[in-house]
Amino acid sequence: MSFVSGSFTSPGSPGRFAAGSTRGRIQGSGQSALNYPSPFFDVAHTYLPTSVKQLFKFCRYYFMTNPLINAIVFKMSEYPVTDVVIDHDDPEVVKKWTEYFHETIRFRSFQIECGLDYNCYGNAPVSLSFPFQKYLTCRACGFSEQARKIRSNWVYTSNDFRLNCPKCNHVGPAVPKDWYYRDASAIRPVRWNVEDIEINYNDISGDSTHFYNIPPPLRADITLGKKDVVESMPQIFLQAIRQSKGVIFSKANFFHMKRATLAWNDRGWGTPLILPVLKDAFYLQLMKKAQEAILLEHIVPLRVLFPQAASGSTDPFTTVNLIDWRDQVAEEIGRWRHDNNYIPIMPLPLGNQSIGGDGKALLLSGEMQMLGEQIIMGMGVPREFLQGGLSYAGTNVSMRMLENAFLSYIGRQRQMANWLMNMVAHFMGWPKATIRFKPFKMADDLQRKSYLFQLNTAQKISDTTLLADADLNQKDENEIMRREMAERQAVSKKQQIAMAEIQGESQVIMMKMQQKAQEAMMQAQQTPNAPGEPGGPEGMPAEQMAGAAPPGQMQPSVPAGSESSLNAGQDLGMPPEEGAGQMPVDLVQLAEGYAGQLAELPPDQQAQGIQAIYAQSEELGQLVEQFLTMVQKGQAGQALSSGVDDRPLPDKLPARRDTQLV
Repeated sequence: MSFVSGSFTSPGSPGRFAAGSTRGRIQGSGQSALNYPSPFFDVAHTYLPTSVKQLFKFCRYYFMTNPLINAIVFKMSEYPVTDVVIDHDDPEVVKKWTEYFHETIRFRSFQIECGLDYNCYGNAPVSLSFPFQKYLTCRACGFSEQARKIRSNWVYTSNDFRLNCPKCNHVGPAVPKDWYYRDASAIRPVRWNVEDIEINYNDISGDSTHFYNIPPPLRADITLGKKDVVESMPQIFLQAIRQSKGVIFSKANFFHMKRATLAWNDRGWGTPLILPVLKDAFYLQLMKKAQEAILLEHIVPLRVLFPQAASGSTDPFTTVNLIDWRDQVAEEIGRWRHDNNYIPIMPLPLGNQSIGGDGKALLLSGEMQMLGEQIIMGMGVPREFLQGGLSYAGTNVSMRMLENAFLSYIGRQRQMANWLMNMVAHFMGWPKATIRFKPFKMADDLQRKSYLFQLNTAQKISDTTLLADADLNQKDENEIMRREMAERQAVSKKQQIAMAEIQGESQVIMMKMQQKAQEAMMQAQQTPNAPGEPGGPEGMPAEQMAGAAPPGQMQPSVPAGSESSLNAGQDLGMPPEEGAGQMPVDLVQLAEGYAGQLAELPPDQQAQGIQAIYAQSEELGQLVEQFLTMVQKGQAGQALSSGVDDRPLPDKLPARRDTQLV
């Protein structure tokens, strides 16, 4: 066990914080004034605590009641705390310690709680509580069992266990024993109340021995024999209560985090942060009491009503019954309160006078605000740190001083974390690791970050140094970037495959639609007729039929011997005998043939023929109409996309419009 019992004597002189014989108050019984032994003393000095334990009580009182001190202590305890980082070559060790600090003991919350003791009392004593099970052994037969399993068979009375043995039924004192077992989840750090601890300090060697006085409430619960308390209490504490002694903490299992102090007043204790502002807090409390009296007596005025004479010669006190006048005024005031629009009618003028109501001019708001700022500065923090609006600047002296104070506080927290890890590793048999905190910075110094980025761009510092200033790890960032790159590549690959599938499907659909359009155009362009069928010119071979006109209309033909009479199958690379009569003639050639035959018809029949061609194909009808216009203008044979017409010029004039060509 990490505790041993021992005697305790209170160290230090009781007048440590007093002025010795100068702590005089009223001299003589007949005097009512204070006699100050020194010009530097004041009324508040006479109320300073006489011992360190009284000082702790004052600190606790002002932390609980003063809003400025409470806010400063909380901010000083919470702001510089950062997450714990475990470093080790084995990832399993890192994972084990990280889970223990973050999940099991919740070390970040424990840091803040220790910071409250540190900044309020100036001291934060901590130790570890290891898991154990209390066994009771029968003195007669040696039967032994856990106390919680046979709770109904024992009682704790007169500071001793009395067991009714389940095995031999012997009733008498039992032998208690604490059996410690390894369970990391049951190991807990414990914060001790500084008001229950005494220190025996050696001025020569600087060593300290820490004593624990069991507080009266806990001592009463143990004396009364409450089983849930007795079962969870180490045997050394029960023995200390039985012998009326204190408990000495083991030096290995005790960590005392204390603030810096002067050498003459060290005595093993740290100086509380609140000590320099105790007098100011006393004056502020006096101002609050005076403000309270002003608010109670001078804010709401006392209004007095009285009958007033209408002129200097009349006296209402001799002509009016004042009791009736009072009752009437009270009645009128009651009616007015019931209905604010009510207008009373009085026989005499009514006078009034206000007494008090001048509390606003007597308030001490300005003085209280100035004293509050003095308390904030006395505790070593800037006013903006508490009220907000604090901006970081490299040349700001107050910010640098505050940051140095935080860095010193973080250093003590790191020592406590290393001590805790060493104790747990020794008890559990775990390998030790390196523990550190994430870098603490007062604020984001944009100028410094920009300067580091410029140095990194100029290749004067590494990426690791640049990321470390931003509380980032180069290895972690590289791993994250590799993982993100793989994810982006996978997403990009899926997108490209999807786009390729979409493009392929669209191309297939386009090819199908083009094929359907070509088939529709082929059906519209050609309707072949066999020789001798109605509607076909006699003697025209089937190979030269480009399409069938409606019944009763002429069929266009391609002039024999011209280039348009080539077999369409030859253009497609097919043998002449296979392509003849099967493949359609070129659309331009077809339109030219239609236009040539329509030119020989009368105008009314030409219009009917063009309409019939439009009904089959709009594009073919447009080309026929264009060629017909060209034929009528003497430009037949010049196709839209063909070359220069090399046919000989006509040696006869064209026929007139009203004359039919024979």
